[in-house]
Amino acid sequence: MSAVWFNGAFVAGTLPLDPHDRGFLLGDGVFETMAVINHKPLWLDEHVQRMANAAAELGVAFNAEGTFTGLTEVLKKSEAQCEVLRITLSRGKAARGLAGDGTSPSLLIMLDEFAAKNLFQSCRLKVSQVRRNELAPSSRLKTLSYIDGIAAAREVAGDADDALMLNTSGHVASATVANIFVLQGDELITPSLDQGILPGITRHVLLGHAKKLGLKPVERAVPLEDLVRADAVFLCNSLRFIRPVTALNGEPLGKGSLDRLIEGLGGFAKKQCGIDPRTLM
Repeated sequence: MSAVWFNGAFVAGTLPLDPHDRGFLLGDGVFETMAVINHKPLWLDEHVQRMANAAAELGVAFNAEGTFTGLTEVLKKSEAQCEVLRITLSRGKAARGLAGDGTSPSLLIMLDEFAAKNLFQSCRLKVSQVRRNELAPSSRLKTLSYIDGIAAAREVAGDADDALMLNTSGHVASATVANIFVLQGDELITPSLDQGILPGITRHVLLGHAKKLGLKPVERAVPLEDLVRADAVFLCNSLRFIRPVTALNGEPLGKGSLDRLIEGLGGFAKKQCGIDPRTLM
């Protein structure tokens, strides 16, 4: 089942979208995507807070009360044990010119079933020619302007499951829709926030609980060579959780165990939703 909430009401069929909405015309807005497990959204407050922060930085009006009202109504429609919830906020209609302020933002909330087989699925990466600009707001805010990631994903589609994106300095940044981690000994290494990455919610959870899992969290610039030498490499995001990376540019990567990380993240999720997501696979 799919549920769609648009500007204060459920909508069936075509959205009543204003043709001058800047989200559609310019990608001017922000969004969040999260897993709903056992009818409960994971790390909802963290996602909404990140959206509010991004909206404030970009000058997009954000109505917290209206957003939570919509979320409450949409989540009442939850039927499957594994679903995806997306919140999209557009600046809406505004005066012409890139610096124009919108007075009527558009809020879209969607709930759709998500195939549990995609959770914790391994993947192969290939380095893309598309770079993430570590100085650009689009690299650290979850905006509607996703064309770089789209271009990178399309570039490698025939050879890999996702693209590895470097930043303008040539260091590892992220995949198209996921943060990346390197496991080396007892160190859990990931690119720092100044490397052109989105501050991922799952990334934050893993770093915050690393010591409980017997690992030392490290945030720094990551040369591409570190992936080749690593015990293990994995991606993480709020929808697919941990994805072991098995190959880079067609060459196999380290096969060190990620069991404690996967088990740990499943346990952290279970505290919120009552079910370990791994049991749904």
